[in-house]
Parts: sequence; structure tokens; C-alpha cells
Amino acid sequence: MKKVANMWLEFLTGLCLFVVVVTGFLQVFFRFVLKLPAPWTEELSRLAFVYMAFFGAVLGAKYNMHLSVDILSKVPKKWRKHILSVSYIACIAFMAVFTWYGWVHAKNSEVQLTPTLEISYFYIYLIMPFSGILMIYYLLKSLIAIWQGKDVTDG
Repeated sequence: MKKVANMWLEFLTGLCLFVVVVTGFLQVFFRFVLKLPAPWTEELSRLAFVYMAFFGAVLGAKYNMHLSVDILSKVPKKWRKHILSVSYIACIAFMAVFTWYGWVHAKNSEVQLTPTLEISYFYIYLIMPFSGILMIYYLLKSLIAIWQGKDVTDG
């Protein structure tokens, strides 16, 4: 049960992918088979794609799978911990700024509505601070693991 509870982010990412595929199919079906365009499918597909991308970025942080330059194998072991620490602290600082300005952007977009679904842009842009908080959490978790002497470089 604990493993299932730990997979909620993977589930949400997969659900977003499912929505992208189904709405893409419906868009083609409505437009070319029924000759009746459904503009809501394009907007919902775009929204699900954006959420999927941000959830995927969080998953990258969770599993330490973001792109990196693998020069640490050449660095003496006593320096690896310090280099990784600086790297993670810089990432956390960037994500803190991203999270803050993502929240500011979401709040500033509160009164705007999407053209078709008429959803407040606040809910669309809310993924930025939400994913930022999650990424900070996973980056901090990795940073603590580094300080405890655990290897986090292999994903």
C-alpha cells in the first residue's frame, strides 16, 4: 500500500498523458469524421500537456534523472559531496525563485479566463508554484541524502 501511495505523481502524469491522447483522438474524430469541430478538445489537451510536462519535471527531481554532466567520476571522492551540495543548493535557490514568481504570475492571471472552457488562468498557472514546491522537496531530500553519505547520482 505504501508503494501505491508513493506513486501518486506517476499516476497524475499518466492521467495527463491519457487526457492528451483521448482529447487528441476526439479532436480528429469530431473534425474529420463528424465534420463538427470541438474547440474544447484542443484547449483541454494543451492544459493536460502543460501539467504533464511539469509533473514530469518533478519526477525527474524525484528520481534524480535530470540532465547533468557526468564529471563527478573523475573528481576525488572527498570533493564530490561538496560539489553536489553546491549544485543542489543552486537548484533549490532557482526553484524557490521560480516558485515565488510562478505564484505571482498565477495570482496576476486570476481574472483572465480561457476562451473555450472559461477556466481561470489561475488554475492553469498554479502548476508552476505547485511543481516548484514539489521539486524543492525532492531536491532537499536528495541534498540531505548527500550529507548523510548516500549516493544519489545513479537515480
